[in-house]
Amino acid sequence: MCYVIITSVSLVWFLCTLVADMLVAVALVTPKWLIGPSSNLSGGATPTSGSGSQRQPSVGIYTRCKQMHQLGYHCGRFDLDGFATDGSVYPLEWKLAMFFMSLGFVLLSLTVAATLLTCCRQSAFGKSIHNMTACAQVLSGITVMLAMFLHPLGWRAQRVQRLCGTEAEPFYPADCSMGISFYCGLLSILLTFAAAGISLKAESSNLRTRVRRRVEAGSKFVCIP
Repeated sequence: MCYVIITSVSLVWFLCTLVADMLVAVALVTPKWLIGPSSNLSGGATPTSGSGSQRQPSVGIYTRCKQMHQLGYHCGRFDLDGFATDGSVYPLEWKLAMFFMSLGFVLLSLTVAATLLTCCRQSAFGKSIHNMTACAQVLSGITVMLAMFLHPLGWRAQRVQRLCGTEAEPFYPADCSMGISFYCGLLSILLTFAAAGISLKAESSNLRTRVRRRVEAGSKFVCIP
């Protein structure tokens, strides 16, 4: 017989995992890791959007925004060749960061589905789904952490030095500033490890006496704070 069990702890676990997954996606696809100074724009002027908001050149793991003479302010990914792109255009460290960030995103997305599965099943193949999900979340957090470490190692690239100044080097962005994408990555790591810890509490909450009594009474949907 199938039961659906939802507790406040399991709900927090799901939301924490979901938010972490969304933050990884934001860090992966947005170009706001390094934001260049306004002086690096064409003609020394700062282009603005129609609403008057300031636009500055920026770069991410696989996307960038820059001022182009004919196309104006343009955002997009580096090259269609991706990992085959020359290291002077797309540094090797960023290629590795892209791989680990993508791997972390896939793993974390799978754990989002697993958190929903635990509402109906507590084990699979003789193993606790909560424990397996926690291990996957820890692994996901480690891979995203590796990506966060690898990206600054590529700051010696010519692309970064043109954006931030010739003084740019690993872990020193020179005239650039850290953008929202970088902080989304950091926050996703914290939430991922927090979710892994909450999973253990979520398992015990699903096995509480109050839950068992409701199940034994014939309730197929159990929701307990």
